Formats: sequence, structure tokens, C-alpha cells
Amino acid sequence: MSNFPWFALGPKVNLITLAFLVFLAGIFWASPKIALAANEPTHGASSGHAPVNPNSVDSALKALKEGNARFAAGQATNPRQSKQLLTKLAKDGQTPLAAVLACSDSRVPIEKIFDQGFGDLFVIRAAGAVPGVDQVGSIEYAVEHLGTPLVLVLAHTQCGAVTGAVTGTKAEGALGELLAKLNPVARAVESLSESNRLDAAIKMSASLFREQLILTSKVIGDAVKAGHLKVISGVYDISTGVVEFTERP
Repeated sequence: MSNFPWFALGPKVNLITLAFLVFLAGIFWASPKIALAANEPTHGASSGHAPVNPNSVDSALKALKEGNARFAAGQATNPRQSKQLLTKLAKDGQTPLAAVLACSDSRVPIEKIFDQGFGDLFVIRAAGAVPGVDQVGSIEYAVEHLGTPLVLVLAHTQCGAVTGAVTGTKAEGALGELLAKLNPVARAVESLSESNRLDAAIKMSASLFREQLILTSKVIGDAVKAGHLKVISGVYDISTGVVEFTERP
């Protein structure tokens, strides 16, 4: 069969044969890709594309401000917490309206203080809201793969981590390394009176870490420059429930 003179069948048949062979090659080439595509998730990092996030910077910030106002006034609605929504989110994926880098303090329940529900907030926590590599990577995931339009760096009053840094508390191991990241803040407030030092350091820490996220993360910085993302800071008062937002261009 291999010695059959295909050219003897004429140019018309040769073209048909060539077209058929190209068609077969296309099927074999595409088959693995089709199979892989069928198994790829439609959301998250595995797909390589961010899902369409319906939230904008303005709508996200409005939701946080209004939710916190309800919470602080004792009028929280505790929205979007049904079993049906859990099932829907598991099936359709998440498009959170904001990523929140917050302290791990148990007195700062993030979804509750903003009166938000399942799938609304992408929360990353560390003592003092200190952004280590894991925290920054988590925020980059929210920005790049979930299309999150807003990042909030949230400090809070009476923060133990910031207090430790300001008072020069010594700690060993990983905790010592974490507190060392707050040293620039502690040094910056040394000239203030003792009564004002801690509150100033807490507010300054949120602003500092906001700047660090933008300047040290290419993903976050590029998204801000492109106008796809806004990074803000804030301080939560654990006594009143009120969040004071600090916005910058």
C-alpha cells in the first residue's frame, strides 16, 4: 500500500487526500486540548483567567462603608448566609467584592464588622496585619484570579502586635521576626507623647503596609496603575465597632 502511486490519481484526488490528512492531524492535535479544557475549572488559578467580577471599586467601598455603619449602629442584617448560597458558591465560584488584610485578633470578625455574607470578602489575616510573603501572595491571588477590585489593609485599636513593637517587647522565633516588621512604625512615633504613641502607630502601620503592597508586589502595583484596583487602609475601633477608612488616590 505504501508504494501506491498516489500521483497517478491526478491532482484533484491528491488535494482531497491532502485535505483529509490535514483534517485527521487536526483531530489528533486538538483531542488532548479538548479533553483538558473539559476538565479545567472555570474559576480560580487553574484556569489562568479571572472570572468576571461584577463589583467595582466604588460599589465595593460603598458596601463596606454601609455594612460597617449598620454593624456599628447595632442594625446588622447578616446577609447572604443561606445554605442555598453555599451550594451556589461551591458550584459557580467566588467573586469577592474586596480582599481584607487584617489582624488575627479574635475581637475583629471581618465579615461581621462589615455586615457581609458568604463569598463577599476574601480575608487574609496575620498578627498586626503584617503582610508576609503568604499574605501578599494571597492578595495577589484575589486580584489576579478573582478580579477583586478593592484591597483594604485593616488595623485595629489596642493591637497587641503593634503594642509589642512600640514598647520594645522581645520575642524569639517567628514572632520576633513579625514584630521586627513593625519596628519602622515604632521608631516613627518615638517623639510622640506616650498617650498618643500607640494609636498613631496603629494608624501608621495600616498606611505603611498599604504602601508596601503597592510598591513591592508587581501584580498589585500594576493593577493599581491600570485602574483595575484600589488599595486603601483603615482602623477598626474594637470599642465602638466603627472603621475609620483612609483613602488615597
